[in-house]
Parts: sequence; structure tokens; C-alpha cells
Amino acid sequence: MDEKLNKMKIPEPSRFKGKALLKGKKCVVTGGALGIGAQICYTFAENEAEVIILDFNKEAAEKTKAILSEMIKNSKIHVVAGDVSGRKSLNRSFKEISSIFNGSIDIFVNNVGIIQPCRIEDIVSDEQSKIVDRIIDINFKGTYYCASYAYPLLKNGNEPVFIMIGSCASVGSEGQGVYAGTKAAQRGLLGTLAKEWKAADDYQAVRVGLIEPDYLEKTAITANKQYWLDLAAARRTTVDKISDAAVARTKVPLKREARLTEVSEVVMMYALSTYLNGEALSVSGGKTMRL
Repeated sequence: MDEKLNKMKIPEPSRFKGKALLKGKKCVVTGGALGIGAQICYTFAENEAEVIILDFNKEAAEKTKAILSEMIKNSKIHVVAGDVSGRKSLNRSFKEISSIFNGSIDIFVNNVGIIQPCRIEDIVSDEQSKIVDRIIDINFKGTYYCASYAYPLLKNGNEPVFIMIGSCASVGSEGQGVYAGTKAAQRGLLGTLAKEWKAADDYQAVRVGLIEPDYLEKTAITANKQYWLDLAAARRTTVDKISDAAVARTKVPLKREARLTEVSEVVMMYALSTYLNGEALSVSGGKTMRL
């Protein structure tokens, strides 16, 4: 069994539970098998949306589907396997999505992303270069490809919206240069898509949004001890000084990390707010407040 499955956090009810705010909506969540993605799938499904989990890890996705189906009675959840970094794989995945949803999508959440700590000057070996390429392929190219394949289906949707899950690391993060760079690139894509996907006489606009979490409660990635050891090495410090919990207590006005439900609720809010477009929303507890 995949080690990540053993560390999987079970999604939780949100503040929107039982309100049926997405009744009849067709939603796709990339990377929906674990972490933030799984929580977004839960929040959507508990509001009576029909949800497709698009994930490379089919075993994890099927497990999440089983958990959500057990927790949310009469939910409609599907699994579509796909690698967002490969156009051929995505082409097959979107054909399946189109078949399930009869040619339309209402809400597409581009959540999938990977991270591997490394300082810029340390990226000198072929092995490290492969890691860099993989992060760029999934985090940025994957976002771009998903946008390209999703747009024709979104145009046929009901009040359609394409939401990216970014990171507050987009403004720079020591020891995470490649990851931060791909998240900054999503900001550029945000404005571009909002302008390109504007309404015309013969078709509706597709709204675009970017949600940027900061410090989070543990996910499958941050529950991994090796991640923190690698990040500490990249920052030339020790693990006890950089954990999300420790840093949040000193740098976040709310003195804690965000719960995954608090991220999914912002995604939900953006999806429902039909005049929000081209906006990046920070979920940082006030750490990145702009006055």
C-alpha cells in the first residue's frame, strides 16, 4: 500500500455542511485523493455537487472516494486517473471526464502540486535537475495543460470557474526556490486566463481564481519526517525552528496553522461568488495581510 495512504488525513465537515449550495454542479478536483484536494472534494460533495477526483494515484483516489461515499450518503463521486504533466494522459482523462459530465464542467479546481526542498546553488547534479523538471512539469505545465483541456468544457458549464490552489510561497521561500517559482508563475497565468476567458457575444466568461494557503495542519507531505529534514538542510537550520506549527505561533496573528476545511471553505466561497474574477486570495491567518 502507498505510504501516503497510511498518513492520509480523513476529510472533515465544513461550515457549509447540509446547505446544498452546489446542488447539481459538476466539479473536477486535480490531486483530489489526498490533503487539501480530498478536503475540497468533501466540501463540494457535502453540498450535493457531483465530483470527479482526477489523480495520478488511483489507489489513493479510490480510497478517498470510498471514505467520502461512506461519510456523505447519496454522494456522486467518480475517479479518473491521469498525470497532469503529460498531454497524452490528460487528453485521455478529459475524454473520460467529458463522457461522465456530458461535455461540461461547472467548477474545476487545479489543486495538484509537488514540493521538494532544495537551495538554488545545490541544483547541480543530473538527479537534482530531474527533480526540478518534475516540479515544473506538475506545478506549472500541469496547470497550463489542465486549463487548456478544461476550457472547452467549462464554456458549456453553469457559471463556470477555474480555481488554482497556489501558495503564499509565490513571493519567495528559502529552500523552496523551484516550488516558489512555479507558484509565482500561477499568478501570471491567473491574470492571463482572466483576460483570455472573458465573455463574448456568443459565449459566457469563465471566471478564474487563485487561492494561496500558507501554514497548514499536517498533510501527507508535511507528515513525512524526511520533508522537514530536507527543508531544514536547505535552510541551513534545524527542524524545530521551521515546522509549520512553530513558525505559525510566531508569525501568524491567529497563532496557529490553517485547518484544511478553512482552505476548502475559501475555495467554496470563490466558486459561489460570481463576480469574483482574476483575484488571488491569501489564506494565511493575517500573515500576508495587505493594507
